[in-house]
Amino acid sequence: MSFPPTNVSRRAFLAGLSVLGGASLLPAAANATPVLRQAPDGGAGLIRNPEFGNGVMAGVPRTDGATLWTRVGAAGGTGSVSTGSIGTGSLGSGSAGSSATGGELALIVSKREDLSSPVLAERVQVREDADGTVHFDVNGLAPGETYYYQFRGNGGESPVGRFRTLRPADSNEPVRIGWFTCQGFEEGYYAAHRHLAAEDLDFVVCLGDYVYEFTKPGVRGVATNAFPQTIDGMRDKYRQYRTDADLRLMHSEHAFIPIWDDHEFRNNYSKEGWTFPVVSDIDAAVGFQQKKQWAWQSWFEHMPVPRFANDPTRTYRSLRVGKTVELFAPDTRQYRDKQACDDAELVVCAEADAASRTMLGATQKQWLLNGLTGSDARWKVIANANMMMGMVVADDGARAYMDTWDGYGAERTEILSTAAQSVDNLVLVTGDDHDGWAGELWDTGFAPGTPSGAQGNAPGARRAGVEFVVPSVTSANTGDGGATGSSDTGAARAEEASRRAKNPHLRHANMVDHGYGVLEVDASEARFQFRTVDKLNPNSGVETTKALRTPAGQSVIETL
Repeated sequence: MSFPPTNVSRRAFLAGLSVLGGASLLPAAANATPVLRQAPDGGAGLIRNPEFGNGVMAGVPRTDGATLWTRVGAAGGTGSVSTGSIGTGSLGSGSAGSSATGGELALIVSKREDLSSPVLAERVQVREDADGTVHFDVNGLAPGETYYYQFRGNGGESPVGRFRTLRPADSNEPVRIGWFTCQGFEEGYYAAHRHLAAEDLDFVVCLGDYVYEFTKPGVRGVATNAFPQTIDGMRDKYRQYRTDADLRLMHSEHAFIPIWDDHEFRNNYSKEGWTFPVVSDIDAAVGFQQKKQWAWQSWFEHMPVPRFANDPTRTYRSLRVGKTVELFAPDTRQYRDKQACDDAELVVCAEADAASRTMLGATQKQWLLNGLTGSDARWKVIANANMMMGMVVADDGARAYMDTWDGYGAERTEILSTAAQSVDNLVLVTGDDHDGWAGELWDTGFAPGTPSGAQGNAPGARRAGVEFVVPSVTSANTGDGGATGSSDTGAARAEEASRRAKNPHLRHANMVDHGYGVLEVDASEARFQFRTVDKLNPNSGVETTKALRTPAGQSVIETL
């Protein structure tokens, strides 16, 4: 399997400037001509007339930099560049989905929006074997600062992006994080991203399901690339999604941290296979492991993430944001056991709590426990793909889904019991469910008073943290009729009341609205705001439909 390297080859800063035309590093006036902005816009050898139809991204910020990303080619996989003469940097127009030629671009990073007085000017490599993408790890920047960047060829340049480096280690400043999940392209528009772009944030986290292998027909038509069977078909999902100007705008405005869930490959897959839907006529052609590798490869190519040299498919990581936050981003998909009881829904399933079952795998679980108990950050925040708190749907203790932590009960109890005993100020922000929730976490996942019935849902004895579940950007929720597509707001509201009655740890339920979330934490409290948009209206405004708070030292949720 071929992946982009952790960092492309870098040239020394002064040497890089020399080959780019001898531009000066001396301070420039605000209206000075930016480096490489002189004809022929960067000098000989750069890719000529490149298109940047997929925009730009800055990923996984650090105190001293981030991974900067772009792709050379048209949006949507149409008109992508073909192999040209690398020596002269030529660029032609190729067929839909073709890879970009290898070659070089110039990259400028500056504290100024007009890109004058750059702090970095480099040549970066376009990877022909990685769908024409660039991944460049910028280092040496100052903590807690805003930077602007742009990729340039000979006769073409990308949009200007911006990002903020992480706050310095001694910072006590508040931290603001944006969150989104589940954005089936055909099912709605991305007004949520336009509003996310306008938020004042340290960074944005995608909680999984950035692309979908298949969605139901919607306002943007029908998925014509359903269950892609080739690496290029999987790449084309990312090209298609980034035809959306609001999504590209959000990426150009904020640093970005993605985690994956299941739809980047197949719904509810595990390390052993997938359980639903079984599309044998399509999926029998190529084996599970090969298609999974292609799905992961396309994700790494099209996401602005650095690589772990000794573990090329690892995605779990942590980020420290001053003294205020340590963010943990586990991988709840790659290492998990098959879902209990054949991935049934709304069932009583004794297998779900079997002691041997794991979602994280032994190595990652220990990493998470060590990180949580060893962190001295004020708030420990987990970017969590699948709901941690229990969700009982009937008086007999039946649980909603086996694909959530309800299907891995023993491991959940181990994590939450450790948190209850040894971790202060734990906040989970979660994706996947499509509905919006907020709840208090107890050491078994269930609050005292939760119906046990035949399931044996042991009510907890100690509080462990809080959880906020972000609604989908567009993907069908309960109010949309779920997979059936028949909207029934009244039934969804009734189900909200039923869930609240059966799950006393729930403090908020919204099974109708779509949108995104914003978490703000400071020394005294964590505040979470649910932002709502109309997914069927590309020009939708935004409304804060619920604002909640958790005081420091208390694993409770209160309404603001």
